[in-house]
Amino acid sequence: MLPSRPVMLCTQTANDRAMRLAAKLGFTEVEQFEEYCAEQWFVCGSSVTLSG
Repeated sequence: MLPSRPVMLCTQTANDRAMRLAAKLGFTEVEQFEEYCAEQWFVCGSSVTLSG
């Protein structure tokens, strides 16, 4: 992953755990849309450098 590139995440809005984790990690909502007969959540966050 390049440090200057954003991290994108897409999950179903019914996936409460994924939505809570994304919010906790600082992701911001880009849009919500319907696909595959379910509401989807598209978010964007900053890339993170992991040490170790």
